[in-house]
Amino acid sequence: MRYIRNFLTVASVVLLSVAFASAQTEADLKQFFEGRRVEVKIDMPATKDGINVYPERNQPIDYGKYGSLLKTFGIGVEEGDRVMITKIKVKDKHIEFQLGGGGYGTLGDETSSSVYVPASIKTQREKNLEKEIKDETNERRRRRMREELDELRGERQREDRRNRAEAAAAEELAKQRIQEKRLQSGSRFNIRFESKLTAEDLTPETVIEALAEYVDFYEAGNR
Repeated sequence: MRYIRNFLTVASVVLLSVAFASAQTEADLKQFFEGRRVEVKIDMPATKDGINVYPERNQPIDYGKYGSLLKTFGIGVEEGDRVMITKIKVKDKHIEFQLGGGGYGTLGDETSSSVYVPASIKTQREKNLEKEIKDETNERRRRRMREELDELRGERQREDRRNRAEAAAAEELAKQRIQEKRLQSGSRFNIRFESKLTAEDLTPETVIEALAEYVDFYEAGNR
């Protein structure tokens, strides 16, 4: 069964590559790949950084960095998942191969969980008391004013603690919300080359050969 599947995979890739070997623009690659489904053969990190693949190197993937991304962001696309190719983008020296949304962290995605908590400011009564205490010569009145000032300061400090606790809770909810969105936003491969891409490089065959070890294209012909 495994032999048959491998044979079908190779046959499909060959047929697909031959059919579109003449594609030489980003638009051609988009038309060929986008909207089709593939099966990934490697866990992919839940971030727009995705996995960098250097097909011209002996070791195409830096597995140290790859592992770090998985540990930091979690898995956006799991090994064995069938997922849609949602975007192909060509740049000077690399091709973005985006799956299931391309990964979290693109423009418009919520990325910060920080909640700003300004410190409460002194009331006018506090300011007045501080000034009056300096000028007051009667020790009894000075003591009463100090007691009132301490009470006002304590109230302000309690308010600050309440605000910080509410902010911490809000930050935790934001972190959970962001992580849930991350795990639903797919991932991507960045196929990186040593030199600037030419029209002759922009073929489905180039993409398929670069990702063959990590992506099953056997169903790429089916939408």
